[in-house]
Amino acid sequence: MIPSHALRRMALLCLAIPALILGACGGDGSPEPDGQGTGQAEIETGPDNWPHFGRESQRTHFLAAPDRLNPPLKQEWSFSDRVLIEFPPALHQGVAYLADKYGDVRALRLSDQKVLWDIQKDHRDVGPPTDTTAPAYADGHVYVAFQGGTLVSLDAGTGRIEWKRNMQTGLQSSPIVIDGRLYLGSEKAILFALDARNGRTIWTYKAPTPIKTSPSVDSGTVYFGDYSGSIFALDARRGKLKWRTDTTNTRPGGDGGFYSSPAIAGGKVYAGRDDGIVYAFDRKTGRQSWFFQTAGDIYGSPAVAEVPGTPLTVYIGSYDSRLYALNASNGRKEWDFDVGGPVPGTATVVGRTVYTSSFKTAKSIGIDIHSRKQTFSYDSPGYTPMISDGENLYLVGYYTLHGFRPE
Repeated sequence: MIPSHALRRMALLCLAIPALILGACGGDGSPEPDGQGTGQAEIETGPDNWPHFGRESQRTHFLAAPDRLNPPLKQEWSFSDRVLIEFPPALHQGVAYLADKYGDVRALRLSDQKVLWDIQKDHRDVGPPTDTTAPAYADGHVYVAFQGGTLVSLDAGTGRIEWKRNMQTGLQSSPIVIDGRLYLGSEKAILFALDARNGRTIWTYKAPTPIKTSPSVDSGTVYFGDYSGSIFALDARRGKLKWRTDTTNTRPGGDGGFYSSPAIAGGKVYAGRDDGIVYAFDRKTGRQSWFFQTAGDIYGSPAVAEVPGTPLTVYIGSYDSRLYALNASNGRKEWDFDVGGPVPGTATVVGRTVYTSSFKTAKSIGIDIHSRKQTFSYDSPGYTPMISDGENLYLVGYYTLHGFRPE
């Protein structure tokens, strides 16, 4: 979840973007009605899922895909939520589970954009209408964390509330469910491991400062960062600390914290500190492998992908208006791209295209990783702009979800 001071900065940028987005920012623009836009279309959905923020348990934000999924793309439909969609929906077998800033959660069938259920319209009592983090799908259930402290499990087919728990703390972390356990960070600096069937606590771990990052899981280990600049690795079964690296005591120093959720690939853990430094740590020991300094704040998470013909690469945006492609093994800059404005969110990689966005330009763009040239642009910016189910692509705009198919 983007911190409040960054959201205020985005609100100022909102004043400069077109009328469509002004409607979402509280201006005079008229938002599109629910389920409408450039028109509805029936499209085929693919075999791949994007079940939670980051797609994989390692949160790499990457889908290896055939060449046909790269631009050019054709926009088929738009679904307007009317309010901010900060996180991408969870995609599973042709349904998008979409949560917004006012605490509404919907199941949207992607083939015809029909709303299958809507917790607010169906009067499902999940507590005060507060902002949500990214929903997570697992084994027929949808899990949603509300910033006010409520965590709920919903039946994915009906939207029925299965269990609800007041965590007694603010929640800015997105849940993840692995092997029947739900992992979630909190404002009270507690990392929770819960039984996903009933929400009961299995174990907790207390960090020094709030956990705003979303935990990642790899090979029986849970990784997360805290607000004072430490990265942690815990045994997923018992919650025992394996290692902790305090980046304020490593090169290049500083006192930034982590909003950026860690991604794990190639034996390393990657994360961006909010003062603009990207780090890599050894997955097993926590030893810092390298760092890279950008010229702006970083709030988005890294995407990590090994696209054929390129090395394993970390893609991350900065408030210095650039998207960086860093060699994952040594941190060397392979290339960067001028996005045209601050990058507030998380890049994603689908096929050989990396997608990013800026509210200053009021656009989401795609960059071909081989040519390093822009191959996609659409006038709808978002925090995590593009996800895919392996058949089509879905752009998450400020308050609108758009469906694209390959041309």
